[in-house]
Amino acid sequence: MDPQLWWHLARVGGLMSWWLLSATVLWGLLMSTRVLGPRVVPARLFDLHRFLSGLSLAFLTVHLLALVADSWVDIGLLQLLIPFTSDYRPAAVAWGVTALYLLAAIEVTSLLKHRIPHRWWRYVHASTFAVFVLTTVHALTAGTDRTTVWWTALALAAAVGFLSLYRLLAGRRTGGGDAPATARTAVEPPVHRDPLGSRPVVVRDTRRAADGVVTLDLAAPDGAPLPPWEPGAHVDLVLPSGTIRPYSLCGDPADRNTYRIGVLHVPDGRGGSAEVHALEEDQRIAVRGPRNRFPLVLADHYLFIAGGIGITPILPMVRAAAAAGRDWHVLYGGRSRATMAFADELLALGGDRVCLVPEDTDGLPDLATALTATRPGAAVYTCGPEPLIRAVEKTVATDFPDRHLHIERFAAPRNASLNSDDPAPAREFQVELRRTGRVLPVPAERTLLEVIREAAPNVPSSCEEGFCGTCELRVLAGTPDHRDTVLPAGERDRRDIVYPCVSRSRTSRLVVDL
Repeated sequence: MDPQLWWHLARVGGLMSWWLLSATVLWGLLMSTRVLGPRVVPARLFDLHRFLSGLSLAFLTVHLLALVADSWVDIGLLQLLIPFTSDYRPAAVAWGVTALYLLAAIEVTSLLKHRIPHRWWRYVHASTFAVFVLTTVHALTAGTDRTTVWWTALALAAAVGFLSLYRLLAGRRTGGGDAPATARTAVEPPVHRDPLGSRPVVVRDTRRAADGVVTLDLAAPDGAPLPPWEPGAHVDLVLPSGTIRPYSLCGDPADRNTYRIGVLHVPDGRGGSAEVHALEEDQRIAVRGPRNRFPLVLADHYLFIAGGIGITPILPMVRAAAAAGRDWHVLYGGRSRATMAFADELLALGGDRVCLVPEDTDGLPDLATALTATRPGAAVYTCGPEPLIRAVEKTVATDFPDRHLHIERFAAPRNASLNSDDPAPAREFQVELRRTGRVLPVPAERTLLEVIREAAPNVPSSCEEGFCGTCELRVLAGTPDHRDTVLPAGERDRRDIVYPCVSRSRTSRLVVDL
């Protein structure tokens, strides 16, 4: 074995650990200065921060083990635990040992962040700057690779110094980045904010699709491609008033330049559809998403059952099934032929496969006959008013249990959740907002969403009845009590997400990624 192998491993491990630690510090500063986006940082950016830290520790372990194994430097466990006891460059080793202790404290408090007061974690985490300085001095005085370390140290020190100064000035300008959320919201006016992750779009075209139905074509203001989507997806429309409403995409997924939605005007609704119908061409709004909770699964046979405006998520599915050469049929009901949007387009795709049922002339759709014509294992997709969905659910469960039913609702059921037994009486629990460290009590008479809004007013929501999924939050600890109708029966034991507008917690504390 090469006698210098351990020395080379120690050098590589030390330099890689130092570079990754520096990258971790820089990434943390980028997040805290909001350079990477909105004030509430997406979870994936925190995951990358943690990944860089973990990788730095892995290379640090290689560095330490190689030093112990190297007989030339003659560093043992005692020298790694007690500063200034090494015969080899005692000062240089001491800076590294001190940094090691600080790094251990940072990692331990990060692991215990949800169990200790937030200010403890914040104070200890601030010592990361000291670790950066100590490790840089250690690398410069260790005796090797000085040129590489020197120029790298200058670049890193400049970047860290600039971001630290920017962080300090930005914190002062906004009243302090770590100030309690209650102190910030006390002086903020109650204005509407675009929800996190939204992007601006322009209304390129509006057209009448049927009586009471308009279609909107939305595009990026600069003409850039929009995020891709698949049949069944929807976007959350952020209207000029700040109202957020989810609408299914009904255009062509291959068209990356345009999102098309169809919206029914509901005179006695909550105002969202009326505001959409009032939008004009070239008017700017915003969207979130797209997201897909109604995906088209692979099947040999499809039956699509739509009622009214429920045809919007179904239309791209029919196009996809037809393009793939699959066996498909559509049963489409509406109040009258004049109110049935996209009916002509469906007939053009396959007239003999489409059954239009205007209620004023033909009555209600014959679900049993349509389902009888399907084969066992067929995928049945339905979207529309609640009476139609209930009828489909009952018919499939009673007479066609070997068909695979997929449902999307545009409104909450009028009675208890369809996916679970009667929920237990609401009880008080605590919610912890992991990113800020705040812990808030959630009384039995208030929803989780109402309480969260006190600290994070821009948390998106729409229906607030548990059926649209707009308010979805990532759960980091605790067990949610799912009371929504978004999750199907087979996913109601999930512990990674919660819909706070209606759902609660089965544990005394629920930790969410906010």
